[in-house]
Amino acid sequence: MSQNSRDGGRRDFSNFRLETERLCLVPQSMKYLDSTHEYASDRQNMRYMMFLPNDSIEETKTFLANSEAEWKSASPRDFQCAILRGEEHIGGVSVTLLDAASNALSGFSNSGESNDLPASTVPSSSTVSAELGWCLKKSAQGSGVAQEAAATLIQWTNKTFGVTRFIAHCDTENIASWTTMENLGMKRVGKTGGRRNKLAPEEEREEFTYELNVADEWVTFSRFDMKNLPQVVQVVLPLWAPPSDDKDFIRLDVEFIVRNNIYQPRFSFQLADKKRSPENELLSAAFFTLKDDANTAREWLSEQAKNVTASQKVSLEMVQAYLEYMDKKALSFMNGDDIKLSLYVSRKRGKGAALLEKVLPRLAAKGYKNLYLWTDSDCNWKWYVNHGYELVSQEVYGPFSEPGRDYTTFVFKKPLV
Repeated sequence: MSQNSRDGGRRDFSNFRLETERLCLVPQSMKYLDSTHEYASDRQNMRYMMFLPNDSIEETKTFLANSEAEWKSASPRDFQCAILRGEEHIGGVSVTLLDAASNALSGFSNSGESNDLPASTVPSSSTVSAELGWCLKKSAQGSGVAQEAAATLIQWTNKTFGVTRFIAHCDTENIASWTTMENLGMKRVGKTGGRRNKLAPEEEREEFTYELNVADEWVTFSRFDMKNLPQVVQVVLPLWAPPSDDKDFIRLDVEFIVRNNIYQPRFSFQLADKKRSPENELLSAAFFTLKDDANTAREWLSEQAKNVTASQKVSLEMVQAYLEYMDKKALSFMNGDDIKLSLYVSRKRGKGAALLEKVLPRLAAKGYKNLYLWTDSDCNWKWYVNHGYELVSQEVYGPFSEPGRDYTTFVFKKPLV
C-alpha cells in the first residue's frame, strides 16, 4: 500500500492496496462490474440497505464510475474498496471522511449519486471522524470477512488521516451488521426513527448508530511503570529545570522532584498509548500519598548527588526544602482517610482528566474521603479551579520569589464522596 503527498497537498492513491491474512482491499473500479452487480442487485440480501439493491446494471456502472473518479481526484474523501478473497471479489467496504466542522458526509453514497454538498460544508483539511460501511455477497457472510476488512480500513484511515472517531449506521433488524460493529469494538450510541430503506421507501424504520474511538481503544490504564519515569521527567523539565548548563545535573534535579511524589507503587497510575513508541507512550501519570507514608526520594538523592559541586548542592537543598515544606503543608490539612495527589500530564490535552476519571472513583470506593494536592504559579493551577477543586491555601513562597514576581503556592481540595 502506498500513498504519497504531491504538489499542493495532492495525495496519490494509485497504488492503494491493503492485505490481511485472508483478504485484499483495492479500489472499487469498473473492473469489478459484474461481481459488484451480483451482490448489489440481490434484493433479499440488500433488503436493509438505504441505497441498494441496484435495479439495473446502469446503477452499478454509475456507482463504480463515481468511485473510480473519487480515488483519482486531488483530495479523495470517499474510499470505496473491493474486498478480494484470493481471486474472488466478494464484497465492498468503505470509509467516508466527514467534514470536521459539520460532520456532513462528503464524496458519493453507495447509490452512486453525489451528495451535492453546499460550499459551506465542503470538507476542510482537518478531518476528525469518518463513516464506515460494507456489504458482502451472500456466500461470503458469516465468516468474519466484514469485520476483518473494516478493521484494516480503520487502521489505515487512522494512520493516513489521523482519524480517531468512526461511526456506522444500520437498520435495527440488520443483526449481522450491528453484530459486526460490536465485534469491531464499536458502541451503540443512538437509536432513531425515520430510516427509509430502498425496498421500503414508504415505510419509516428504526436505525442504530454505532461509534468507535480508536484513541480510547489504544489507551491503557494501569499501575505506573517505572520505565516511564524518563517521560515524566521530560514533562517536568520545562517547568522546573534549574539554571545550569550541566545536563546531567538538570536531570538529577528534576528526577528528584518526580521521585519525591512516588511514595507507594500501589497508588501510582498511568495512561499510556500503546500505539506510540515505548519512549513516547505516556499520556499522564498520577501519584497518590497517604498522610503517614514514608518518602524514600531523599535517600535516593543522597546516593545520587555525592559528586555534585558546592553550588549544585545548594540548589538541591533549596529544592528539597521547598518540596518538604509544601508536602507538610498539604498533609497538615489531611486526616487518615484523605489522600494527596501529584499529577503529571503530557502535551496531549485531556489525558489528566481522563486518568483521574478512572482513578478517583476507585479511591472513593476504598473509603477515601477527600483528595488534596499542592501546586504553584509555575504550573497550570487554574486547571484545578476550572474543574471544581476548592482552594484551601494560597501564599507566596519567599525563597523562589523575585522582585516584581511573587512565587505563589496553592493547596486544593476535592471531596471524593
